[in-house]
Amino acid sequence: MCYIWDIKDDKSQETTMEEKKRLVRSLRGMVGPDFEFHLSGGEPLMTEGILGLVDFIAEEGYRTNMVTNGFLIDEKMARDIMDSRLGSITISLDGINPETHDYIRGVNGSYSRIMKAIEYLDRFRRDESPKTSILTVIMERNLDEILQLVERVQKDKRLEMISFQAINQPFCEEMDREWFKEDKSRSLWPQDTRKAGSIMERLRELRLNGYKIGNHHNHFLHFKEYFKEPNIFLKKIKCNLGDYEFHVDPYGKMFFCCLTEPFGNIKNDNISEIWDSKKTNKIRQDVYNCLRNCHIMVNCFYEDEACDV
Repeated sequence: MCYIWDIKDDKSQETTMEEKKRLVRSLRGMVGPDFEFHLSGGEPLMTEGILGLVDFIAEEGYRTNMVTNGFLIDEKMARDIMDSRLGSITISLDGINPETHDYIRGVNGSYSRIMKAIEYLDRFRRDESPKTSILTVIMERNLDEILQLVERVQKDKRLEMISFQAINQPFCEEMDREWFKEDKSRSLWPQDTRKAGSIMERLRELRLNGYKIGNHHNHFLHFKEYFKEPNIFLKKIKCNLGDYEFHVDPYGKMFFCCLTEPFGNIKNDNISEIWDSKKTNKIRQDVYNCLRNCHIMVNCFYEDEACDV
């Protein structure tokens, strides 16, 4: 969930396309060809020139994935995407029933736009075109539809796979360890943890049986544990987000995660020069010491570890 739409931002302060390209170039010698740029949001397709940036990243030798709500993918956009050098495109779909998805997204007709987007993308697909996948956030509102979604994707030859994330505190809210207990969170946080756990176990079984599910099979055991006790730190070792990845916001600030301060800004910093700086290493140590189940650690940077459930 995300409330970034409610932020009164200053578009003039957002990074330029040239500043984004400079960041890509600055990674030469730091990362290998398997390094992947994840273009998400907000909504990345609202960024003018985003597919040109995708092609530039590919020319530099890196992979790309884009996460989109699919709303802007009409026939022309679908053709442009499939003609680009994008590695894969992931469409957010939060229910098998239109009413469920539209309620969660807050936009009537969103579900039907996604169905059209999938149709258009498949129409213009070529052998080298990006693969299309689905991303679903598991929450109270759609819990009873999760297994049906898996079966739908399994049968749909247009779709590469479905991946899952567990609901976390909505983006752009003030951090609150007890957010899931609030009345406004009742449609988000699974109220029946036993049922949620059973569904997680079934997802794990399906993944082990070869279903088109992107998560590691043991990721669902961590989801089960997380839904049962959301404030008990899931990792058995330190959080090491600061060693392998970083995030860039629309204004160029570079973060390891949403709970730490930025360690630089692509507008005036070269990441190769600040990656091992005193300031960056101090923030990296804060990440090591963090015991919060943040969105990135729970969903985006899963590492297979022994689980207590």
